[in-house]
Amino acid sequence: MSTQVPHTAVNNNAGYQNGVSTYVQSAQGNGTPRGNTNYQQAIYQNDVVKNGNTGGHDYFRFKTPPPVIQPLVLDVPKKTIELFAAPTKEIMAQRSVMLNRIVGEDGRPTLESLMDPENFPFIEPAIVQSAPKDYGVVHLKNIPYNSSRAEIVAFLGRNSRILNDNEEPVHIIMDRVTSKTNDAYVEFVTLEDAINAVNRIKNNMLKGRCARLGERPVDIEVSSQSALMKDLFPIARGLRWNGSRPEFKQPNPKEPWDNFKTFVTAEEMCMLVKHVEVPNRVTHIIPSQSPFSRDCPERAYECLISTIKKMPWYTTECITIKQRHDIYEACAKLIENLKMNIHDGRSPERLNETLQKRLVQAAMLCPGFTVVQKDSIASLVNMPDMELRSFNMPRYPDLWTHQYTLGPKPGIPLDVLEYYIAIIREETTRAFATLSIREKQSLYSRGNNGYWGFFWREIAFPTGETFDELTLAEAAEMEWDTIDRIIRRAVDIAYGGTGSEYSPRKGKEPLQITDGSTNGNGLMLQGANGDGVSLHW
Repeated sequence: MSTQVPHTAVNNNAGYQNGVSTYVQSAQGNGTPRGNTNYQQAIYQNDVVKNGNTGGHDYFRFKTPPPVIQPLVLDVPKKTIELFAAPTKEIMAQRSVMLNRIVGEDGRPTLESLMDPENFPFIEPAIVQSAPKDYGVVHLKNIPYNSSRAEIVAFLGRNSRILNDNEEPVHIIMDRVTSKTNDAYVEFVTLEDAINAVNRIKNNMLKGRCARLGERPVDIEVSSQSALMKDLFPIARGLRWNGSRPEFKQPNPKEPWDNFKTFVTAEEMCMLVKHVEVPNRVTHIIPSQSPFSRDCPERAYECLISTIKKMPWYTTECITIKQRHDIYEACAKLIENLKMNIHDGRSPERLNETLQKRLVQAAMLCPGFTVVQKDSIASLVNMPDMELRSFNMPRYPDLWTHQYTLGPKPGIPLDVLEYYIAIIREETTRAFATLSIREKQSLYSRGNNGYWGFFWREIAFPTGETFDELTLAEAAEMEWDTIDRIIRRAVDIAYGGTGSEYSPRKGKEPLQITDGSTNGNGLMLQGANGDGVSLHW
């Protein structure tokens, strides 16, 4: 099944929503998406934002909608969008300083102001927020399979300069197929800190104190990020690890089995879920019952936490939409299973609220997950709106259904973010109103998103398996290009131009990937009428 979102504003039974299975229940438990789905209300129920703060009001549910962003009548063709009308003094007083600076007193921002990177409210989190960090690493070998994270930290000494718990420094390596555990890696603030921890334990050994974890003697040595990444992603081929950075080899057509395909496979994620759903199952690999998942039930959850935290999300040209969805889907299923186990009181010392919080936090901070995916994770645990906001989530996150790689920039005033979305919504709706009745009916049959307007029509993602195999880099290129084109067109028309240079793709059909190449390092996306967009990385 394709992981692409159907072209509907809200469809509670539509299979996948931005790569998110819509079996996810809302915080209210009624199967509807989080947020306000009454679009005309939701769009304009904005907080009064003064000088970048909300004066103590709820970020998400301010009941008196001030006219910070003026509404637009959507069913009448217009020459320009009403958003560029001159704001009143009352409106300017309610806006943030940043938005007033961008818009100006006449209400018509310049293209330079709108496109200034300092003002632009969108980022590509996978690129911006996931730069590799070469922390010091200690390797523990031959550990008991039921070793806990707390035992390993205690073994190394609580005064050791291990990374903060929020960074998830302990990685107990689990075979995702058998669930067997042999080794563990622990990350330290610096390499010197790792060396000091190992030297202290080895000095104790020279004094006759055996290094034991539980009842078993263990080996300890200073290791590297390369060794950690190699053991954490054993399926990855066609690369070498330079610290935590993958360096990809040139594809070898004569040995395709050794070329890079993925960091983790769908089968690995499926088996990870099976370990928590049926911990005592019998497999063809282990002909008798495996004690690993039974005696250490938290291991599969911690394995997924390590996978999410250490995944090199910034290599967006090597991760596809479907591969990301496989990781997200495993995460959602594990959270649901953990909630059930906590409710049933199974292994409360190991399966508890602390573990659930760690898993949810790893998902909410994951730079590779989309806004909608994170919102669905938050829905699973009934996360309060203010806590949701602490993870840099926008208003109405369930409506970011066609943003597969972009997210809100941290620290940007909410009204600035809403203003840019309003430009996209109103300009795409203005362009839609100029179509023939036949074209309108055809597009309406495919759905409409009242919050982002007809953004999905202009971006024209491919469909089906072609969409699933898009890399995150390719999807991001299309999203950036579409937002750039819409904003330029809106400004051009506002200043008396025709906007024809930035018109939507004429074919109105999803782009298809062709065999044509550009300069050897990109793909050519071909439209229904032959027009194309080259993607480079």
